[in-house]
Amino acid sequence: MLHKILLGFCMLMLSFVSNAQGIQFEKGTFKQALQKAKKENKLLFIDGYADWCAPCKKMEKTVFQEEEVGTYFDEHIVALKVDVEKGDGPKIKEKYDIQGLPGYVFIDGNDEVVYRFSRAMPTEEFMKEVKSAVAYSKDPNSLGRLRERYAVNKQDETLVRMYMDKMLFQGETQNYTDVLEHYLRIQKSVPDSSKAMVKLLADHYKQLVLGGEAERIISDNIETKAWKKHVRKDIREIYQKIPKEMITTTTEYAILKRDTTYLELAIKNASNAGFSTDDAQKKRIYTYYYLKTGQGEKYKAFVYNDIVGYLNNIDKEELRSFYVDWLERTAQGDPEALRISRPNSVRHSMDIYNMVKNYAQFARTKDEKSEALSWMEVAFYIRPNSQENTNNYANILYVLGHKTKAIELKEQAYEMGLKEGIKRISFLKQELDLMKAGEPIQL
Repeated sequence: MLHKILLGFCMLMLSFVSNAQGIQFEKGTFKQALQKAKKENKLLFIDGYADWCAPCKKMEKTVFQEEEVGTYFDEHIVALKVDVEKGDGPKIKEKYDIQGLPGYVFIDGNDEVVYRFSRAMPTEEFMKEVKSAVAYSKDPNSLGRLRERYAVNKQDETLVRMYMDKMLFQGETQNYTDVLEHYLRIQKSVPDSSKAMVKLLADHYKQLVLGGEAERIISDNIETKAWKKHVRKDIREIYQKIPKEMITTTTEYAILKRDTTYLELAIKNASNAGFSTDDAQKKRIYTYYYLKTGQGEKYKAFVYNDIVGYLNNIDKEELRSFYVDWLERTAQGDPEALRISRPNSVRHSMDIYNMVKNYAQFARTKDEKSEALSWMEVAFYIRPNSQENTNNYANILYVLGHKTKAIELKEQAYEMGLKEGIKRISFLKQELDLMKAGEPIQL
């Protein structure tokens, strides 16, 4: 009898442990998973991954293991992992247009795509996307469904307008500008000179780019009597913002399209919008462009001398001495020390870390990695006994190949974080576990 009670208790505990786990992925085929989703009136979640995908592995070992994620999935979603390079993976990848990795697609029981998103992200952001997918699954004109219909029927003016307005309402940014420009090219129901066009462009003003249909319409009409009549009150305030907004949006659009033509348009028009357009500013814009488009060799060439110059212009001994003295006086309650919330050592260490963080992702040769590490050592030296700085140094060490020392410092940063009660302590533990498992981390 006692044996049976103990056995039952163990089974109960195993059940509890099982339910407390993260996402439980299906072991069967895609067809079986889809049938299960339909039978249980749930969404089917496809996790598109590849063996070489570091962000995929990070999500697998962190976010997908979270109890809150697993609990939500158990209630609303059937999950299936799909290696997009093996077995039926390539066909599934093509059919559901899985592009970036990790690539996530949500399908309803009728095999209709409801929602999609991609890339690794923190738990909170991931769950926000997942819950949006569940909400949209109940909407016949959800953003996901409109996106799929748009892909095969781009000449339907009504559909494109509905999709565009839904993107505005939901705060969607992916391909928003392209959809808006496409609509302006094909639409025939809204005359350029009309009040409706003034309102349409005002509603979507944060997605207008230089060199497109929107700019042409504004340029052709802004001084006409009709538009002067329509661009009034709150609409006038929006149109006053448009020139500057177009500079920013066009810069980001150049990155999206990997096209410096748009970048040059932004720079050319910047002076008219009140921005600086000197050589230094132009260099900053191109540096940002090369960083965001992953053009490592050009990025390194642009920033190398700036980093070296920055480091040569700081007195690391003086910065370290002041910081150590400030820590001691703060601990003793010195009023003068307490008034200093951010010593120069903090600013300089963070500046250096941010420069090294960007440079390190493109460091390929042994000499490049060694020099990048020497820069980070300066940041670590001038700000000792800092949880944040220790953690940053550990990350750079790990990315540049010094894994043993990186783990040692990461453990120190974690212990310091526990004592200080920092908010990101769980994320820090996830990164530490990834390091110990030899998995990639993202800076």
